[in-house]
Amino acid sequence: MGSAYIMVVLGIVMAKGLGFFRDIVFAEIFGTGVLADIYFQVFGLVTLIFTGIGVALSTLVIKNINKTENIGKEKAYVSYFIKKAFLYLVAAVAVMAVFAPQIVNIILPNIGTEDSQLAIQLFYVMLPSLVFVVIAYIISGVLQNERAFFVTAVMSVPYNVIIILTLYLFDASVLTIGAVTTLGWFLHIAILLPSFYKKQYTLLSREKYISKSEGNMEILWIFISNMMFQVCLYTDRAFVSGNEGMAATFNYASNLFITISSVFVVAMSTVVFPAISKNYEENNIDYVNETLRYIITVMTAIFLPFLLVVGLFGTNVIGLLYERGSFTAQSTTAVAIMFFVYSMGILGYTAQELFNKILYLAGKYNYSVAGTVAVVVLNAVLNVLIAVFVPGITLSGTYITLPSLCIAIATSALMTGYAVLMAVGMKKVVGSYWKKDLVVNIGKIFVSGALAAGVYAVFNVFMKEFTHGTVTFIIPLCVCGGVYIVALLFTGVLKQLIKK
Repeated sequence: MGSAYIMVVLGIVMAKGLGFFRDIVFAEIFGTGVLADIYFQVFGLVTLIFTGIGVALSTLVIKNINKTENIGKEKAYVSYFIKKAFLYLVAAVAVMAVFAPQIVNIILPNIGTEDSQLAIQLFYVMLPSLVFVVIAYIISGVLQNERAFFVTAVMSVPYNVIIILTLYLFDASVLTIGAVTTLGWFLHIAILLPSFYKKQYTLLSREKYISKSEGNMEILWIFISNMMFQVCLYTDRAFVSGNEGMAATFNYASNLFITISSVFVVAMSTVVFPAISKNYEENNIDYVNETLRYIITVMTAIFLPFLLVVGLFGTNVIGLLYERGSFTAQSTTAVAIMFFVYSMGILGYTAQELFNKILYLAGKYNYSVAGTVAVVVLNAVLNVLIAVFVPGITLSGTYITLPSLCIAIATSALMTGYAVLMAVGMKKVVGSYWKKDLVVNIGKIFVSGALAAGVYAVFNVFMKEFTHGTVTFIIPLCVCGGVYIVALLFTGVLKQLIKK
């Protein structure tokens, strides 16, 4: 498990690194203007909503493959699952094409008529991505269950490469970038198919599979449970789209947060979920309980320093990555603030992407579905109340309005509340997991983080030119990281993590 996790992390880092570079090139050309707002809202429908459907179906296919009744019939079941999904997706694309103007008005409610027409055209161009995204994720889930981890981790590489080349080599319009993005989603399938067929699966199996209707509702429950974070982010961007550049600012911030955090969350989910699913079906609950405690320890050890870096060095990092061309210093400050605010919702994101799957195994959808619906509804209500009652003043030195900041803060707070609810639900599945060893390890991790923060404070008092330099901030960042790792070593946490 450990070697597989490291391999997946490396693969995702390579793919996400290209994704970072893609965003950097896009930011240099389009900045945070209205064209960026339009592209990111339509693009966000693909990356946030469509991928949510794909991840839900990927989770379900892994869960069902490991069921006793499907032993020996895996190939026929997968082919049946893909064919059924494809038919539903084509129907969904047809419906969305009919209602394209209405959908665009919802996701970009405050743009002008001319820009609205451009957004509708872009929506039509990118609509086929729904089919490509979901089928790619289903195939990815099948391969993960077969322990073909690396190819699923790097499946977005061709997608990122083709967009980067288009941005660099051509004076491409937003519509052209949208068309290339759609093609890039198809390439996800293309890179996975050789491994898929090598594992002796086929898209069109000749074997007959008798479906069981009781699984239909599971798709809906998992889909709903997997959409909380995506819908909230999308709603936030819709509410701030009236302020030029804010939708793009929110997108850069949330995308940066998801890109970094998903490297570790998705990698962990990819590696452990098939094993957890198999052991749960075999009633080996002790294994699931122990694995859950290990996952929590690992995630804490990773995300505490992540939050410290975002809080202390966020502006430096974003300036180094993005600040060029149309992306100004003011854009850097705005994105850094929103990046930090959204990062504070890390517990909710981890719960949705990783811990919810433990509830799915036991069919405990009431926690995740009720929590998702409550958060999404509360988020929309709070956004309306904030837009009405919070004065529209602009924060000093930025173009961020106070309502925009409050919208992001409310979302992160709701995410944290969702994580607490899921923690209660998991106890009903695996038993008590907040045991002494877990609490002690988390305490040691926080002590290590405090020591690293103390080192930053010393730098900031005596060598401020390093902590606030354009490139020199890397020195205190590395020193703080070194202190954190050494502290984990002396407390014994690092040894436990590596040993596992």
